[in-house]
Amino acid sequence: MVNNAGIGYLMKRIVEMSQADWDTVLGANLRGAFFGIKYAAIQMLKQNQGGRIINIGRQTSKSGFLFASAYTASKHRLVGLTRSAAVEFGSAGITVNSICPNHIATGLGARQNQTFSAATGRSQEKYLADKRARIPLGRLGLQEDIAKACAFLASKEAAYITGEAMNVSGGEEYH
Repeated sequence: MVNNAGIGYLMKRIVEMSQADWDTVLGANLRGAFFGIKYAAIQMLKQNQGGRIINIGRQTSKSGFLFASAYTASKHRLVGLTRSAAVEFGSAGITVNSICPNHIATGLGARQNQTFSAATGRSQEKYLADKRARIPLGRLGLQEDIAKACAFLASKEAAYITGEAMNVSGGEEYH
């Protein structure tokens, strides 16, 4: 089971974030993942054959970002939830891991590009060029990069990997 739903568009400074916005982001990004884990685990435990649960975090799972306090908090907490679930379900052969990509060029990513470039006074082209310059592999992440990481973590080859928060960031994030 892959938890890949979330809200990443309510980007505001802490002093501008309303309680409703905060609750919306944490509700989708953390509460949604919790119930995804819960019900996937219930089914996997019934089947008694182990299983794989993969949560999609983000680079914000490990680092802070401007205008992303709620999003960052939710993704940090997702790593903690991943690790607790890994401990809880490990004896049943269920692995639980997170993938932590950096910026991926999707529809949501385009919206974030607009927000962050405007907030930092750069054109989108300059903003993206600056992002690429921080990545040792020299490019933004692709959806395929995340899909390949999911496929690996879902495979038998990853049977002894659990509780991890795997960076898929071209070397930009390394802790």
